[in-house]
Amino acid sequence: MPEQVSESSAVRQQPAALDSSSWGVVTVALLAGVLAASQVGKVIVALPTVRDDLGMSLTAAGVLLSSYTFVGALLGSVAGGYVDRWGRRRMLTSALLVLAAGAGLGALGPGIPVLLFSRVLEGLGFMGVAVSAPALIASAAAARHRRLALGLWGIYMPLGQFVAIVAGPWLISAIGWRGLWGVNAAALVVCAVLVLAVVPGPTAGPTAVVGSGAKPTRVWRNSAALLIALAFGTYSLQYLAVIGFLPTMYSAGGWADGSAAVLTALVVLGNIVGNINAGLLLHRGVRPGTLIAFAAVSMGVAAILIYANWAPFGLSYTAAVAFALLGGHLPAAVFAAVPAAAAAPGDIGPVNGLVVQMSNVGSIVGPPTVAFVATQAGGWSLSPLVLSSAAVLCLVAGLTLRARDSR
Repeated sequence: MPEQVSESSAVRQQPAALDSSSWGVVTVALLAGVLAASQVGKVIVALPTVRDDLGMSLTAAGVLLSSYTFVGALLGSVAGGYVDRWGRRRMLTSALLVLAAGAGLGALGPGIPVLLFSRVLEGLGFMGVAVSAPALIASAAAARHRRLALGLWGIYMPLGQFVAIVAGPWLISAIGWRGLWGVNAAALVVCAVLVLAVVPGPTAGPTAVVGSGAKPTRVWRNSAALLIALAFGTYSLQYLAVIGFLPTMYSAGGWADGSAAVLTALVVLGNIVGNINAGLLLHRGVRPGTLIAFAAVSMGVAAILIYANWAPFGLSYTAAVAFALLGGHLPAAVFAAVPAAAAAPGDIGPVNGLVVQMSNVGSIVGPPTVAFVATQAGGWSLSPLVLSSAAVLCLVAGLTLRARDSR
């Protein structure tokens, strides 16, 4: 059929893809990512209320934080291989609707099992957004803007969390945590309609190409792709484990729930600033491996100060802001490195899928492990054993990638 065009041939046949950028498509794809990330943020801010309402243990709360990532951890690279086969526009729209269905089920579910299942359903949708939106951005951005556009894609997670953390307490106080879930479901449906309205159809341009897709297994033999996936996986392990429990930790320290949410939101805001700054640095020629290594060292050191028993609150909180701000240079570096890591244009989807898969693995491992260690230790003081160890692996990946780039 006419729309069955390979990714690489579509890019060659469309001069606009080289000379100008479709910023409308980039914006809508970023909005989809922000809303998908809000499904992470809503749990972060609602966790104390959900625990009280449903009687959840701290370990179960860690599972709730990371359960949305189960599907992506199993199928991320496979889903990435089907992005161009199914069509980026179609996959992004479908993923948003699946996310909406999961949020709606969570709002109506009677107890913990249904809530956990709804999070897995949300994870399926999140995976679809995470692999299709950056592929849309890569094809919508001109060659001279591509690294900047993909670097800016890195803000989708912290920005979505920031929006949820800021708006969440107000919505919870007004309509309850189930109402918060319902509002998210409605917003996701509206975004799906917006994608259909803004992103061109399969025959209208390169941003909506339907192709044969690359073999997902090939990406596992790509050492550069494995390095950036390892970096992002260890980053996600640290980030969600720290940010996810900040409201809980601050509430336990005597802060009101609203104040704890504001403190956490400011930390997440720092991550947004770090992502944007990284995008600008990448646009100016700084190598992704350099930024990955810098972020790894910063997060590893900051994690020690965040949980140090001897550290006053001011120092601990400053370390949390530094953790997010300096660590925020890593996602932008990873996403900007994807096109170079792909062996061919058709491999961008599978490489994105592998990055998402390893990110989900890290998100699954991080919160429950840190929660388990905190439970066994009777406090958060031993959390850096988990977090800083992950930072060391991230540093190795960044330095290796930097050495490859130098060669």
